[in-house]
Amino acid sequence: MREPFFNAIVFPNMVPVQQSIETPRIEDVGAETEKELQRIHFSTLIQGGDRVGITVGSRGLASIGELLGVLIHAIRDAGGEPFIIPSMGSHGGGTAEGQIRVLQSLGVDEKSMGVPIRASGESEKIGTTENGTPVYVSREVLADTDKLVLLNRVKSHTEYSGSIESGICKMCAIGLGNPRGAKVVHELALDLGYERTIVEAGRYIIEKLPIVCAVATVENYYHEVYHVKALLPENILREEQNLLRIAKANTGQLPFDRLDLLIVDEIGKNISGAGLDTDVIGRIMVYGQQEPPKPDIKRIVVLDITDESHGNAIGIGLADFTVKRLLDKIDRESTYLNCITAQTPEKGRLPIWFHSDREAIGVALLSIGSVKPAGARVVHIKNTEEVRFVEVSESLLKETEKREDLETTGALKPMEFEGNGNLKRI
Repeated sequence: MREPFFNAIVFPNMVPVQQSIETPRIEDVGAETEKELQRIHFSTLIQGGDRVGITVGSRGLASIGELLGVLIHAIRDAGGEPFIIPSMGSHGGGTAEGQIRVLQSLGVDEKSMGVPIRASGESEKIGTTENGTPVYVSREVLADTDKLVLLNRVKSHTEYSGSIESGICKMCAIGLGNPRGAKVVHELALDLGYERTIVEAGRYIIEKLPIVCAVATVENYYHEVYHVKALLPENILREEQNLLRIAKANTGQLPFDRLDLLIVDEIGKNISGAGLDTDVIGRIMVYGQQEPPKPDIKRIVVLDITDESHGNAIGIGLADFTVKRLLDKIDRESTYLNCITAQTPEKGRLPIWFHSDREAIGVALLSIGSVKPAGARVVHIKNTEEVRFVEVSESLLKETEKREDLETTGALKPMEFEGNGNLKRI
């Protein structure tokens, strides 16, 4: 039954397209960071012998080695003893060992940085906000830290839209809380709203912990640092709002707002906290949160998961179809922990799956309403971070040719499947 069924599908012809995405960047991230530390008189904020923790999250930060190198050097110059504190909530399976593995995958380890990494999956309650939110902080921070430097980038959040989303405040409220703190914040966020809960808990931590400063970066589309700012504690909340506006003005999007099918080669935690960037695909799937008005995509197929995800397949539930290759790589424990902690079990649901890409894509094309598969509006991308080089279907070719920001870079040809039925990757 299966063979005649799939042989009847006429797949659309595809053409490679390049989007023109121009954004600025900092040529010397290290020098710019040094200037920012000098601007806030960083050396006067550290006392001789201070044990100074630097927070590092599970997201990949552009130029992380340079940023950490400057901070480590500045702390030592001021007489402090620097070390790294993993600040990633439940990521890494919620254990110290898992956190260290995540940092290693990002190129951060004790040997390369020349400082200890003090990880802990445990946290302790340090108080309650005025509105009743319990606040938890990693035991490593409470037990062995005299001063704290918060390092993170500011960007859009995958679960909600607000004036403060993913950045320094979130690292405080969720990252430093380890699994227990992250779970509490997400639980309350489901009822009270994400922004309110994150800001309340984040503000409490900023006020109570010995935070020297935050170093916040903003990245351009190409994941290069194009803005870096050192923030004194009293300025973090206000300045983070300004940085978020800058970040949102320089993000990559799909070239079309209305699609019948989006094919994604890979999802991953290193790509987005939700596996797929929800702003790019137009699906949030969080209780109480309004779905974005665009892009409007009928069906999404995902074909693989990145090695850097270590089996955490959060976001698989945002897709409609997938393949066994991806399912075989899923670490259920880390995926479920992340989904439950984030209060988004929907993102761990398994889509309809097939053995080959050809089957999954073919069925997706048969579930787009009255549109014939050969005439479907289809875009094929590597992942939701990489939308500069894409493939678009023949039905989108006329629109592409009218756009100054889009350029065809090859010939129109049939969708390319290999002998095993798997799609040729972007």
